[in-house]
Amino acid sequence: AVHPPNLRAGDRVAVVGDSGSGKTTTLMAIAAEHQNPFTAGFFPEDAHLFDTTVRDNLLVARGDATDDELRRALYAVGLGDWVDGLPDGLATILTGGAAAVSAGQRRRLLLARALVCDLPVILLDEPTEHLDAADADRLLRELLAPDGLFDPTRTVVVATHHLPRVVTCPVLYPRQT
Repeated sequence: AVHPPNLRAGDRVAVVGDSGSGKTTTLMAIAAEHQNPFTAGFFPEDAHLFDTTVRDNLLVARGDATDDELRRALYAVGLGDWVDGLPDGLATILTGGAAAVSAGQRRRLLLARALVCDLPVILLDEPTEHLDAADADRLLRELLAPDGLFDPTRTVVVATHHLPRVVTCPVLYPRQT
């Protein structure tokens, strides 16, 4: 059985392991502990991109987010120039959903969606998969830093295959039993 860690506001935790080691199960156990009241946003590796606008794909996380907030999230994950170059910016339709973007752009869009979410606990499953090593390391450092991409009062748990050396947050190494 997976026993989720006791989390406090502002904690940053990495869940590190190979495929099948229990990283996602650990995130799901944490999410289950935050269901009543609903306080955790779980952003799975295979989350859906919809056949609608860039804006609507981000508003899934928080329907009242402003265009400025959406742009800030996109810039934070390295998609600012991309969205600025789209024919209709945030109003550009992603025809075919995930088929309209590269695997790396998809991961970044899903990460921007997580940044838009305002729940106090954010659970990210493999948020840097399909990114080059340098970008993945930079984003992981920023996700897990107390003064990084998320407000310092929010709790962030990231499941990943690897962790950059300079990350100093607590690390869990789950094992499936």
